[in-house]
Amino acid sequence: MSPVLWLHMIESPDMLKVLVVGAGAVGLGLASFLMQSGCRVSLLGREDTELEKNGLYRIGIFGEFHSDSFEIFHGPAQDEKFDFVLVCVKSFDTENAGRQLREWLSNTSRIVLCQNGWGNAEIFSEYFQNIFNARVITGFIRPQINRVDVTVHAQPVHLGSLFGGDLECLEPLAKAFEEGGLPCAVTRYIARDLWAKMLYNCPLNALGALLEVPYGLLGKKESTREIMEGIVDEVFAVMRAMGYETHWKSEQDYLEEFYGKLLPSTYEHESSMLQDLRAGKVTEIEAINGVVVKEGTKRNIAVPYNILVSNLVRFLQDKPRN
Repeated sequence: MSPVLWLHMIESPDMLKVLVVGAGAVGLGLASFLMQSGCRVSLLGREDTELEKNGLYRIGIFGEFHSDSFEIFHGPAQDEKFDFVLVCVKSFDTENAGRQLREWLSNTSRIVLCQNGWGNAEIFSEYFQNIFNARVITGFIRPQINRVDVTVHAQPVHLGSLFGGDLECLEPLAKAFEEGGLPCAVTRYIARDLWAKMLYNCPLNALGALLEVPYGLLGKKESTREIMEGIVDEVFAVMRAMGYETHWKSEQDYLEEFYGKLLPSTYEHESSMLQDLRAGKVTEIEAINGVVVKEGTKRNIAVPYNILVSNLVRFLQDKPRN
């Protein structure tokens, strides 16, 4: 076993102060890299005695790391000021998070949304002026309350804004992630990145949950490939109708990379929706396939594949548990 890197921080005036909202797998995972770079990190989440008592452990493909040098808030910290606020809550909690944070943070706070799906930025823009997005294609799971496992890392984290403006203010955050060991860059093309992630999530996340299989198996059978390709076609149609584009000019160009590169690199990955359904939790279906259905219906675009998987996931998450 590789040695565990321990961190106990001595504060300096130049230390970047970051609030991470949502102490789940993604929040703890991203926080661990910022801690490792020397940032002063505060966590806002539910009360976790184990996390407060024994600190945060990170394991997985980026090596082992431990820190007990962070603050945990369970409610407003009225006197605190932060350089960045990373929002890592599930998409169905976006509205609630924006409303609660606005009660004690300035509306000029730099908010970085590290979430799945589409539409989170629009919600947060009702409460804050400086809204940024992070495209994260790194797999985090939380096997224990104070332990996060990094299972997959497909591409660097990208930081940007859907609303334009000067992106230079994001450079210190990107540098902090890099220095903590997580590749990260600032981009002007975050919308393309977010739609690329939608093109990845929409065919895999719901279908992997419905069939209870890892992503790689979905590409092995013609029956599931047909469904995934139908979903991809619909996402492209809706994306274009909304006035956006992504990194591939055509559906076929994307599918070649999807089957040739993206799917093999996450072959064993389990759907986050599957994990939520197993735990009896609400899924993020509304912000992923549900957005395609909503925006497609609004524009009279047929989206039968996305309607089907959305309705089936809704049925499972609403089904009474024994």
